Amino acid sequence: MSPDLALFLAACRAARPHEDWPERMAAAMRQLISKGPELAHELRGDIAASDTRGIAVYVQGPDLTIYAVEGTGGLRSAPHDHATTAVVGLIEGSESYRTWRREGARVAEGPRVRVSAGQVAVMGEETVHSMWCEPTESGLSLHAYGNSHFDVVERRQWDPHTLREEPFEVGRQRAWVRELTTAARANG
Repeated sequence: MSPDLALFLAACRAARPHEDWPERMAAAMRQLISKGPELAHELRGDIAASDTRGIAVYVQGPDLTIYAVEGTGGLRSAPHDHATTAVVGLIEGSESYRTWRREGARVAEGPRVRVSAGQVAVMGEETVHSMWCEPTESGLSLHAYGNSHFDVVERRQWDPHTLREEPFEVGRQRAWVRELTTAARANG
């Protein structure tokens, strides 16, 4: 692990006990992603060497999860939340997030937010969003969450066909990602 990435992870761990941890992590992430090509090369290597389905997990604990992932052209996800604030920085490329408004047990489409290389997005705890990459785009990103992201029982997801709320289940979300991404690429 490079010294820059190690310093970033240490800064995130130090920030987490503070009330303004999202802003502190966003500042540390902005500093880290300014490293550009060297960081991109390191993260891609970590993702390729990972056994966790295309992501490189650096921290996974009860109050902090940090990982890198590469979103490919046409990538789509079903609407979901994180049950915490999310800090996402784009190292290369761009990604979009479709935001959603809660309306009872369903959600309705909101605006799309585009994040490009060098930018950091902070999504609040109540944010419902879905991942959205145009068919000709990809994005290498670093994510930080204030919880044990992969196994938080409070997380929610919304069926992309009915837009009805249900408990988050990673297997079901991955199935929707495959379905929605295949459809986006076929129509792209």
